[in-house]
Amino acid sequence: MMERPFRILGVQQIAIGGLDKARLRTLWVDLLGLEPTGAFRSERENVDEDIAVCGHGPHAVEVDLMVPVDPQGRPRCTIRR
Repeated sequence: MMERPFRILGVQQIAIGGLDKARLRTLWVDLLGLEPTGAFRSERENVDEDIAVCGHGPHAVEVDLMVPVDPQGRPRCTIRR
């Protein structure tokens, strides 16, 4: 096995993109049971997202269900903290 110069401690966030947020919510929230916790919308970044969480406490993983505000526009990648 290959020796790695790093160690993965966990996963903090996953972004899932699509064109129909209702279908994303049906799978991730209704079927898989993730808990909706918020929303974010930015025309500048061309993103409209629902935020859901899987797990609790320090092991919780945020799952962003993302659709473009303008499907013909390009997404902009920025880091939000």
